[in-house]
Amino acid sequence: MNVIMQQLVNNKVNSLTTKDLLDLATQYNIQLTANQAEKVIAILRTEQIDVANQAQVHRIIHRLQTEVDPYVSSVIQQLLQQFSQYL
Repeated sequence: MNVIMQQLVNNKVNSLTTKDLLDLATQYNIQLTANQAEKVIAILRTEQIDVANQAQVHRIIHRLQTEVDPYVSSVIQQLLQQFSQYL
C-alpha cells in the first residue's frame, strides 16, 4: 500500500464537505441527495477515518446502513472503491 496516497485519501475523506461529496457523487454518476450527503458527513465527522483500517470502514458503512439507509451505504462503498485503486 502506498503510504503517501493513503495519507492523501485519508485527508480527503476527513475533510469532505457536503458539497464535495455531492460533487464526487455527480462525477461518478451516483444519485445522492443533499440531505443524504449531510447525514453521511455527520457520521464521518464522528471519528478520524483511516481508509486502511478495514474494521473502521466496515463499522462506518454499517452505521450508514442503519442510520441513513442501505442505498446511501452502498453509494459510499462505491465511492471508497474508486479511491481504493490508489492505495
